Amino acid sequence: MTNIALIAITRAGLALAGRLAPALPAIVWVPARFAAELPAAMPYATVAEAVQTAWTSARSIVFIGSAGIAVRSLAPLLRAKTVDPAVVCLDEQGQFAVPLVGGHRAGANELARRLAALTGGHAVLTTSSDTQGLPALDLIGRDRGWRLAADSATTHVMACLVNGEPIGVWVDPALPTARDVLAAELAAVPAVEWVSEPSALASDYFAAAIVVSHRRLADLWESLRPKALRYLPPVLAVGIGCRRETPVGELAEALATTLAEADLLPECVATIATAELKATEPGIIALAAQLGVPLTIISTEQLRALDPEGFSPSAASRFELPGVAEPCAVVAAHGPLLAPKRSFARCTVAVALRAPVANPCDAAPAAGQLALVSIGPGDLSQLTVAARQALAHAEVVTGYGRYIDLIRPLLRPDQEVIVTPAMGDEMGRARAAIELARAGRRVALVSSGDIGIYAMAAPVFEILHAEGWTGRDPVVEVIPGVSAFQALAARLGAPVNHDLCLISLSDLLTPWPLIERRLRAAAQADFVIALYNPRSQGRNWQLAAALAIVREHRPPQTPVAFGRQVTRADEQVTLTTLAEADPEQADMLTVVLIGNSQSFALAGHMVTPRGYTTRAAAPTPTAAATPAPDYPIVLTKPSHMPAVVIGGGAVGERKVRSLLAAGFPVRLISPTATPQLAEWAAAGRLIWEQRSYQAGDLTGARLVFAATDDRAVNARIAAAASAAGALCNVADDPSAGDFHVPAVHRSGGITIAVSSHGAAPARAAAIRDAIAEWLAEA
Repeated sequence: MTNIALIAITRAGLALAGRLAPALPAIVWVPARFAAELPAAMPYATVAEAVQTAWTSARSIVFIGSAGIAVRSLAPLLRAKTVDPAVVCLDEQGQFAVPLVGGHRAGANELARRLAALTGGHAVLTTSSDTQGLPALDLIGRDRGWRLAADSATTHVMACLVNGEPIGVWVDPALPTARDVLAAELAAVPAVEWVSEPSALASDYFAAAIVVSHRRLADLWESLRPKALRYLPPVLAVGIGCRRETPVGELAEALATTLAEADLLPECVATIATAELKATEPGIIALAAQLGVPLTIISTEQLRALDPEGFSPSAASRFELPGVAEPCAVVAAHGPLLAPKRSFARCTVAVALRAPVANPCDAAPAAGQLALVSIGPGDLSQLTVAARQALAHAEVVTGYGRYIDLIRPLLRPDQEVIVTPAMGDEMGRARAAIELARAGRRVALVSSGDIGIYAMAAPVFEILHAEGWTGRDPVVEVIPGVSAFQALAARLGAPVNHDLCLISLSDLLTPWPLIERRLRAAAQADFVIALYNPRSQGRNWQLAAALAIVREHRPPQTPVAFGRQVTRADEQVTLTTLAEADPEQADMLTVVLIGNSQSFALAGHMVTPRGYTTRAAAPTPTAAATPAPDYPIVLTKPSHMPAVVIGGGAVGERKVRSLLAAGFPVRLISPTATPQLAEWAAAGRLIWEQRSYQAGDLTGARLVFAATDDRAVNARIAAAASAAGALCNVADDPSAGDFHVPAVHRSGGITIAVSSHGAAPARAAAIRDAIAEWLAEA
């Protein structure tokens, strides 16, 4: 839902709307014939069409034009002051801002004041309480979370206030803070009289009554209701413990029973609290969401610090906890138990009263709070507990419209929602959220996936850095979430179990040559690669270029997945190969996941092994169709196949001896070498680079021999060889490479090779020698 809609009728009104929209911020509606003059605006054919659309999609409407046209357009839509949006009529010159609907409750009076401040005009307020300087009863306590009971006689009480008729006021003695707040608001009202007993309000002397309590007071309220207004402050902390998978319906029924037996109102519940070991229980999470309150998680350390003697006996003692329901309620409330633990078949419930603030008028104003909330890939089931808590705690929720729509079911009517219409203005969106928080508001700025990955966290902190932010004003908290690549990975199985690289193909903020360098480096290093922002209408060639770069370093059968709108209703996941990957399958709502050289497809899933030593076990169609040959392959043009041997010990010497004998050009990389290797290097038979192995050493190699005495180094060499498209032999783990070297004997034009497939090279050599001896004797 849009926060403010500006409806202009004339060209002069359009000009004023264009100036006001960025400051409010607001979406502008203009006649279709003027649409070209304000491209960002929404065009309409008739005024009635614009008003009807804005009525259902905006919380506030500013009508720039004749009040008569506005009234006639609005009249058929009016329902009740509790649900109608705020409507302000503004003349084309901006001189007078007149609230027409929703003066107090919907905020039209305050909006009129804001407009007047922006235009230099006047707010024309006709509400009696405003003209007489009286408080707006329907706004008292709203910033503290107070609710008005739905069956309150609000209009009657407001009329008595304006007319100066006697109004009796009673505040529950357990709520001293609430009494202080109400006393301050009503201080200038001479007709108010405070009573010590609620029954006194029933007297005919009082034309109206005001009640503040967290208790049901069913009989009393039934008699007072026709003339009374009732405030419901959020002062109850509910502690809940339950068995695993207890459904939300069962928990809700247990809570309702507990509150009813204790004569407490469910509308006054401020939080649901539970122990850390129950933090992920779906029923408890759903109950908090159902009530529209935050879920408070009490840590194990906090609970174990409590004295068990202060609480009812509990089965949680087996976890060395004093309990769950009672201690969680008390810790969350910082106050006493009102309803001790009530045990049900599969859950326990207890209720505590939030401790009052001793002197709220003297307390220092709290700094504004800005929560950067990650809402995950789209499905609300993927939203974290912390994200739900941050959203429930917020007074203002802001973000791009598509993201607001995803979390709409979690938002409450009392929360202000500011929808930003365009994706491009991230800095403007961040600056607006910061300004709201600096005004003392609790703000949640939302973004899909993880807000710290190609999202809104960076613009916020960039602005704060430029402004010399010190950590407060506002206080900023980042709530992590499930990113798009993680959601896609979960759908695919296990594609990111090894090193991962995230690269955005958008060159709006990063030059393409830099993106290209990163792609090449990631491909050469054999990272699993997740590509964000792969393709749009205006950028339709980058993905093809990226795939071409990766194809230079990965086998054609490398699995590639396209994940579009993962976890949302129109989810599409396509698994293909690097050779077959089609850039046309992607758009800006797609993440492309490219496996490394070890990744493989398995029954519609993608798997990347945790290490390179498991490569031989990876099932591939080629391996399944073609058994390993039992005879050696003879390379007929060895001079065309440069070989790199890494490791100058005895094993490396054996590898080099065979290569030189077969005519291969050899490059040796090792800080040390055997005397024979050093002699061959001095004679110019090989190139010896006297140092340790480094990344990039395999460039141009066709055959690679990993022969160091460090297994981890050999594994890295094998990985680099695979990424470089070279065949590799790993001395200490033949299965980790592409080939092994048999024991060979050549004599009289005959070559004899004895192979154990790398499993027992010493035994193969012994058999070779025995055969050679037999041939010599024959």
